Amino acid sequence: MSEKVLQTIKSSLLSKLELEADWIIAETRRLAEFNSGTTNVDGLNSVANELTQLFGEWAHNTEQRALPAIESVVAGGTLDRWETSPMLIFSRNEHAPLQLLCTGHYDTVFPADSSFQTTWVEGNHLRGPGVADMKGGLMVLLATLKAMSQTPLDSLVGITVAISPEEEIGSPCSAIELTKLAKNKHYGLTYEPALADGTLAGARKGSGNFSMVIKGLAKHAGREFFKGKNAITAGAEFATKIEALSNRDSGLTVNVGKIEGGGPVNVVPELAIVRFNIRVDQPADTRVIDTINKLAKAIAEDTGCTFDLHGHFNRPPKPMTPEQQEMFELLRSCGAELGLDVQWKPTGGCCEGNNLAAAGLLNIDTLGVRGGLIHSDGEFACLDSFAERAQLSALLIAALAEKTIPNLNSLLGDS
Repeated sequence: MSEKVLQTIKSSLLSKLELEADWIIAETRRLAEFNSGTTNVDGLNSVANELTQLFGEWAHNTEQRALPAIESVVAGGTLDRWETSPMLIFSRNEHAPLQLLCTGHYDTVFPADSSFQTTWVEGNHLRGPGVADMKGGLMVLLATLKAMSQTPLDSLVGITVAISPEEEIGSPCSAIELTKLAKNKHYGLTYEPALADGTLAGARKGSGNFSMVIKGLAKHAGREFFKGKNAITAGAEFATKIEALSNRDSGLTVNVGKIEGGGPVNVVPELAIVRFNIRVDQPADTRVIDTINKLAKAIAEDTGCTFDLHGHFNRPPKPMTPEQQEMFELLRSCGAELGLDVQWKPTGGCCEGNNLAAAGLLNIDTLGVRGGLIHSDGEFACLDSFAERAQLSALLIAALAEKTIPNLNSLLGDS
């Protein structure tokens, strides 16, 4: 009889969420038309207030947690610090037998002066900034939570929601908070978009962003050329050698994305900044930074320039472990109940799922809407995926409860 209760609860959830599609889409559009580029603090604060009101109606506890200032190397080779918006944390049923951590972000890659500011519909596509990545995912999550709260499962499932303001630049400040929040949780759910065909991200590479500041000695190129120390040529040598460390077989890549510095061509340049990204499949490969420092030291000794490295690995690798595979298989079985063939594949991209995995929390990190062309003015979310992905999440949470709570059926039978 109690198993029939769980099935009745799941059927009720699917019906409720089917009716919520228009609301999810409307709220996604409304939020997407607030510009919340990572550096647009005023826009971020506006979205934070909107989300606090929306999620606050569901949560038992609400917090806007202040984050430290973000540090970055600016064009002059010095460190700049700028304030960001708060991390939003909502929780419900903190003492329930199953504890989940659901994560997302409310920043986008589109700055305040972007020309991509509004939403519109083209066939089955909702287009606009952040509709897939990831304001659509946040609204899918909220719809799921609201529907779950109206069922007997509510008191048995504790959920903490953490929404970051700087995920698009690697969560430099919120990553440590995610690690704290992951403690004593059973599973993590993150609402980045799936691909347009529904494929999810499986294993993920780890990633780090770095800036090497190189300082030489400026001299007149005609009168004192040989007394100068050319930071640009030293930087070029450094860039060439670190990119050569990339290894197709191991999956290690070092991508030099930008070289800055120099000035008038009649002056030996005294400054260069080499900005690069490293991606690794295996945690041990993060030791490549030791090799990079040795290369820098050798070039410094040869050229007389100084080298100063800034940055770190902010996204550890997320391997496909047997336990992670088992969680994906559970999601596949939930998809089958909806007539969906859930697939996943490894990706070189990173997200908060990397951080949760590094904290020891099993997680699936592409539970948001189906979509594509993210980080471009062609970004879209598939309209028919909003209710579908909420339904998939609801079934997954129910399945995790059944897997984790030994006496779930008897508890539901008593409800």
